[in-house]
Amino acid sequence: MKKIYILILCLFVSVLTTKADEGMWPLTLLKQLESDMQAKGLKLTAEDIYSINQSCVKDGVLRLMQRGSNRMFCTGEIISNEGLFLSNHHCGYGAIQELSTPEDNILKNGFFAKDRASERKANFNIGILIRVEDVTDMVLNGINVNDEEAARTKAVTAALGKAKEDLMVKDERKYLVEIVPFYNGNKFLAMYYEVFRDIRLVGAPPENVGKFGGETDNWMWPRHTCDFSMFRIYSDKDNKPADFNAENKPYTPKHFFPISLQGTQPGDYAMILGYPGRTSRYTYSDGINYYSNKERPARVKVRRAVLDIYEESMHADPKIKLMYSDKYAGLSNYWKKFKGEVDGLKNLKLYERRKAAEDEMAAWIKTNQKDITYGEVFTLYKDAFSKLNQYGLYQSYYSDGLLNSQPLAIAAGFTTLEKLLSTAVQDEETKKKIADFTAGSLKSVPETFKEFYNPIEVKVLAKVLQYLYEDIDHAQLPKEIIAMVDKSKKNYTKLAESLFKKSMFANQAKLEKYLGNPNLKALKKDPIYIISSSYIKKMTEEMKPVYDDVNSKLSRASRLFQSAMMEMQTGKTFSPDANGTMRLTYGTVQNYEARDAVLYKEYTTDRGVVEKYQPGDIEFDAPAKLIDLMKKKDFGQYADAQGNLHTCFLTTNDITGGNSGSPVINGKGELIGTAFDGNWEAISSDFAFEPALQRTISLDIRYTLFIIDKFAGAGYLLNEMKIVK
Repeated sequence: MKKIYILILCLFVSVLTTKADEGMWPLTLLKQLESDMQAKGLKLTAEDIYSINQSCVKDGVLRLMQRGSNRMFCTGEIISNEGLFLSNHHCGYGAIQELSTPEDNILKNGFFAKDRASERKANFNIGILIRVEDVTDMVLNGINVNDEEAARTKAVTAALGKAKEDLMVKDERKYLVEIVPFYNGNKFLAMYYEVFRDIRLVGAPPENVGKFGGETDNWMWPRHTCDFSMFRIYSDKDNKPADFNAENKPYTPKHFFPISLQGTQPGDYAMILGYPGRTSRYTYSDGINYYSNKERPARVKVRRAVLDIYEESMHADPKIKLMYSDKYAGLSNYWKKFKGEVDGLKNLKLYERRKAAEDEMAAWIKTNQKDITYGEVFTLYKDAFSKLNQYGLYQSYYSDGLLNSQPLAIAAGFTTLEKLLSTAVQDEETKKKIADFTAGSLKSVPETFKEFYNPIEVKVLAKVLQYLYEDIDHAQLPKEIIAMVDKSKKNYTKLAESLFKKSMFANQAKLEKYLGNPNLKALKKDPIYIISSSYIKKMTEEMKPVYDDVNSKLSRASRLFQSAMMEMQTGKTFSPDANGTMRLTYGTVQNYEARDAVLYKEYTTDRGVVEKYQPGDIEFDAPAKLIDLMKKKDFGQYADAQGNLHTCFLTTNDITGGNSGSPVINGKGELIGTAFDGNWEAISSDFAFEPALQRTISLDIRYTLFIIDKFAGAGYLLNEMKIVK
């Protein structure tokens, strides 16, 4: 077998070398970091945090996953021996909204179950990581870094399929097994999860507590939101996963977090275990230009337009506010993040820094006569980003434009049905697939239209059509869409209203009637389906060679680039980009200087809540009882030595989306907070870690317990926790 490089992604010391507090570290690397973590204040060992032979800290960390797809969306932590766990309020937001009605609006009013029977079924799953296994040799056996790209991709895909099947058979299919690429596909780790399906809501504060500060405070410091929600895992009598059943019992975990009331001081050790989603820390310089000047601005523009439409109706009607609250929260969070990235990437001069590193690499390749191995890397990158500048907006407007219009998004899901109905021979297997599709769709239609308000959706559709027509090169845009807009004389509102009258995808009764007797002719004549299907067909068929070429070149360029970096810096341990797997980040509690003469303290208190409080305001309102408790300084055991209640605090930890809800842990392994955000000055951290500026914003666990105990009167829940005073 030829030599196979385990290619560690790294860059130059002067530009991108990993720093002490930087890194979302895989559990398999913790032993190498143990001495540095202990020097910073960790009292545990690497084995205490991750072990395959005994219970450990990682057993108390949860992966929140969407039901049906098992797609990860947040993190949680177990805080009792009876399966009780914490996450963020914004992580539980969708589940809480689904359980809310205008008559029983627990999203607005808050909810704490008075006993186990009162806990409410939540619609998501929980994954508990059992172990991590390096399967690189299984996947890359006989496959080399410089193999021809198409052949290599085919070989890796086949090897992944076989490896996953072998691993699942070995474990008798007890676990969900995911094989995940690291270092741009040069290393592969298998993750084994036990997936629990009976999850129940235990408690959540009112929305104006859990989301205090709203969009204004999002990504900002100082912060005062009490961003938490509580759920419980249930299992069968053998403590194994089971579907929802009244006979199920609370899950007994291998590990749960003791809770510290000691608080934090500047310089205290703090680590976070969680599931960061995606980072792109090693994006090529041309990519930085593409994202900051084209891709991110386009996504910001579309999302802002949709949010403005939502807000107009949501502010006018509480029922509409409840109906669209989850969609609004999801859109607005990343609207603001993308908006900040546009400025952040430029202000931090990241393009210039990356370009300098790339120039240095080019000189190294030439000096060391590595042209045969690495000489093509820069051409590959430039070709790929040149094509993205020309064609990338089409993909962006699919995800952030077309799919943000509910009728268009619903219609997009029917392309599968069109293919089935178009099958020349309707054999029994095809008929069964059609029946299964229609049955599943009929079941989901009422839930879909439960959050569908025509006045909003007409305006969103009009705005999406406007941006498609005005911003996308007409040589790329489907002729069907151009014809519709031209016929309406660019009166987008009139066009949207007409489409709503004619299409079944804007009318629940029409769609249900069609699903009762589906036929190809009616589907292909539907005007909203014509828009969605033509857009998708253009993207997945006509433009497929372009996107395949871009992806192939980026994949190859990144792999070669990383190989060159490894040769230049041997013997180093580097943190790979986040990829939805459990990671550890460690650092300290610290303040930061945001800009000249602006030094932010490392914690906030109740004083800030009272100062920001605006009765009746959509973002800064708060319950009268909470304000009264704060004015009276009635904090009990949750106050600091001066009688103040700490609300949030800052650490130097390295996190990103997906880490929301992650436990913040002190050197003894005790829970001191729940991570929920990053700061505005380092909002572009997915592209670059800025140690002087980057901070994680976390909810102080004492504020959480205060809300549960003193505000909500649910102190009985504390009886099952291990509280360290």
